[in-house]
Amino acid sequence: MNYNDLVIAHRSKELEFDKTYLELILPIKDSWVELDAVIDFVRRWNRRVPIGKNKDKIKRAVLRLKPKFQQLKKCSLDDFDFSEKNVALIKEIFHELSETALKSTGTTKLLHGLNRDLFVMWDKGICEQYGCYQNENGYILFLRMMQDKARELIKEKTKAEVEKELGRTLAKLIDEYNWMNFRTSKK
Repeated sequence: MNYNDLVIAHRSKELEFDKTYLELILPIKDSWVELDAVIDFVRRWNRRVPIGKNKDKIKRAVLRLKPKFQQLKKCSLDDFDFSEKNVALIKEIFHELSETALKSTGTTKLLHGLNRDLFVMWDKGICEQYGCYQNENGYILFLRMMQDKARELIKEKTKAEVEKELGRTLAKLIDEYNWMNFRTSKK
């Protein structure tokens, strides 16, 4: 993946599915103040995820995990430190959220909504492409690979240039590339 690949994916007509992201996630200034919008993004993204009847359960889990999320608040994909402490935080957050009816893919959507600079979304097809299991260990492996991709991208242009030109975080732009090329529905 290089910058041109990212631009092609970002500008694809197929990304019109992303209107939900543009309407619900992009305008959010504080995910904790607008937590309902973040959860609604996951619900609207895929109606098979039983958010409606589990929304309170999901919201309680997220709020319980807020101190852990806060420790990752200033982290971004390109410079994230995969220290033992940070890895344990992400694994615990991922595991607890995936147990709330979100499953693996919905969990990554929610993670991204709560920290758009760090967490990259995935689905089964994307996991398979990168050889990752759809669990917390697989997600750590996936994030490490996505960090490598982010670092490669910012060798061509600075992070600030890429994000300003395309109006998305590196994590979201990598998600768009992955979705265009490896999503489950494309297989």
